Amino acid sequence: MKTRFVAPLLLALAMTGCATQKQAGLPLDTVSQAASAGPLSITEAQVITDNDAAFLSKLRMVRGAQRSIDMMYYIYADDHSSSVLTSALMDAARRGVTVRLLVDYHTNYKHLDLFSLMEKEGNGNLHVRFYNRPTRNIIKDAVYLTMGCSPETAAARPEACSAEKFAAIDKLFADETINGMPAADRNISNLDIGNSGLFLSGLCSKRGDVMALAAQSGQQIDVQSLKGGASATTPEQEEQLKRLGKTYWESRTGAPFQRLASDAELFFAFAMYGAQLNPIKETVTSLLPVDRKLSDDELRDWDHLTDYLHHKLLLVDHKELQMGGRNVENSYHMRPNPLTSKYVFMDTDIHALLSQGGGGVATAFDSLWNFDTMVAPLAEVRQHAPNDFVIAMKYAEKACDGETGKAERDACIKNELQKTAPSLDERMADCRKTMEDNARAYNETYLPTIPKQPAQTFAVDSGSVLAYLENIPFNKALPPEKRVRTYGAPAGEEAKSGKYIHDVWLKEIPQVCAAATPDAPKRLILHNAYFFPAANLTHELSRMVNGDYDCSNVTVTVLTNSIQTTDLNVVNLAARHALKAFTEFYQQQGDPAKRAKFDYYEYQARPDEPLSLHTKVSVFGDDVTIGSANADVRSFMMDSNNVMFVRNAPGFLTEYTAFVQRLLDDPARTKKLNDYFTATPRDTMLQEDLATFRQIMAKYGVDKKLNEGRQKEVETRFVQMLNDAYELTKASIDTGSSAAKRRENQNSFNEEFKPI
Repeated sequence: MKTRFVAPLLLALAMTGCATQKQAGLPLDTVSQAASAGPLSITEAQVITDNDAAFLSKLRMVRGAQRSIDMMYYIYADDHSSSVLTSALMDAARRGVTVRLLVDYHTNYKHLDLFSLMEKEGNGNLHVRFYNRPTRNIIKDAVYLTMGCSPETAAARPEACSAEKFAAIDKLFADETINGMPAADRNISNLDIGNSGLFLSGLCSKRGDVMALAAQSGQQIDVQSLKGGASATTPEQEEQLKRLGKTYWESRTGAPFQRLASDAELFFAFAMYGAQLNPIKETVTSLLPVDRKLSDDELRDWDHLTDYLHHKLLLVDHKELQMGGRNVENSYHMRPNPLTSKYVFMDTDIHALLSQGGGGVATAFDSLWNFDTMVAPLAEVRQHAPNDFVIAMKYAEKACDGETGKAERDACIKNELQKTAPSLDERMADCRKTMEDNARAYNETYLPTIPKQPAQTFAVDSGSVLAYLENIPFNKALPPEKRVRTYGAPAGEEAKSGKYIHDVWLKEIPQVCAAATPDAPKRLILHNAYFFPAANLTHELSRMVNGDYDCSNVTVTVLTNSIQTTDLNVVNLAARHALKAFTEFYQQQGDPAKRAKFDYYEYQARPDEPLSLHTKVSVFGDDVTIGSANADVRSFMMDSNNVMFVRNAPGFLTEYTAFVQRLLDDPARTKKLNDYFTATPRDTMLQEDLATFRQIMAKYGVDKKLNEGRQKEVETRFVQMLNDAYELTKASIDTGSSAAKRRENQNSFNEEFKPI
């Protein structure tokens, strides 16, 4: 692989007359080792910053597909633009194109019926799979917490009840096979025992009330009454759902139910905050109405419950691709208009027509598609987490939207739940109607408003060579049959842990500094929606300051969201204190003769243009990466990601850096905050952020679910989280510490802040 990659790259560079220039970037064999596919020679390529142009490009690709369509997305919605794309995918499948769609499990579980419709109407050519299925450990925990024990044991000591349940559960799971292979070997399961499937459907739907129902009513199930050979069942019968609806209404007014539901809602509210505010051990065990101690492996699996599929990729016929930061949703594919809600994002895609290397991208797709340790077909999802009851709840609530009073609405929902339960065929028919209505609204209401003149794109130089990089949950150097899931990545072991994007980022930094001269200065630009770097990346940036590298001819520019423009405010809140620590390091431990210049900018809110940045573009001297990877801890420690590495594209590089510079020079668009972080005391920053945190809790009604004591506890933990961001950043880059101690602190930082 190494030879195949290097030779064409060297040839491409030589043919364009650039081989003799001093390249500010990694040696090509290092890129070769990291890449999932490459070289990707292009017939043509463009970088697209316009939402409409990006969507219409994807739509054209799907409609023109002849043999295959491979897609991976974090969000796949059922809104207006997405419905147009869904319809086009189904049409492609009907004409014989093989369509494969891989989506994130937790983000897209709510659309399970839509995906079933797509498969049903795809003539056997359209298949959907979910990434990051619940592990076997999590499913066993779901069984444990939603089941009781025998009446005799229940009357005895709690320890005896736990022991009885453990023994019975181990027996139930012992002989499970999936596709003819032992399920235990891959830490997966499709069993639905007691109310475990109901609990998981509530968890994946973010329905705390359904989780509480599963836990409370499940305690009446005697584990010993189940047969050891029990298989998964899906409770689709209408009468079963009606009885479950009745149980729900009988349970919901009780104190235990309310406590469990409240705990679950707080779990969801704080799930994106650091470990100080959302300690998984306490959160999970607080949901359980029984004494349950989690093993280290179970804690690890719960910690990584939301390791998202964060890839964004459309590959057609193994020769044309589009990838970048955009998900499949209106917010990424439209301008602000009456059909959009929440945020409309500024984003960046790269579209390329490949003359060489597309098969390698397809092979990389296959590697994730077939990684059944984490990937489940829809049929298996319906086995271990059937969605029938949560959808019945959704139907009942929608039917009662017209009721204004709480008592009247509750009575209406109760009646609807016990009156009817829609079948899957009925639900898929409704999905089809929604899709058709949404597509019609896009085509008739929005499409005619798109400006006729071509949107701005950046042409990628014809002599450029691309490489496809990924963060994936396994070591790709191992053959598929020997690959095991990796969890996170210890600092210094990025490539071994599958974090190939960040491995390349870390290795690019010294290369940029080494190539920069007074006559040929270089830039490192992180144009990224979420800037909260993993501690090992912050450490490498600190080496551009402390004299380890001579970076005196390098300028580092960060351009990211402000708290006013972001859709993930917690990133900004935590990042501010890491930035404060880095600013102090720059002032106190920087080498004035060697350090790079650092500039930090944030987008400013504009009432006339309510946009949020979602772009993920990084410039490392003469190299550019465009894709889905954020400059944050989550992207490094948890999520999958993909980027396109672009080399030998001087024209594109010049145009894109000029584009960024125009943004930086416009005070109405961006603001430089170097002086703020230099002059503002940390105590002032803490008070500002605590006030913002209180506003956030009030906005989402979290404060109403907390008594005064709990409110104070949560605020104390929030401040501690900010203090940890500051102190662990200092400790991660402290030149007075040993390398081993810095690594230890980097790992502590990454572990605490990985959910953010």
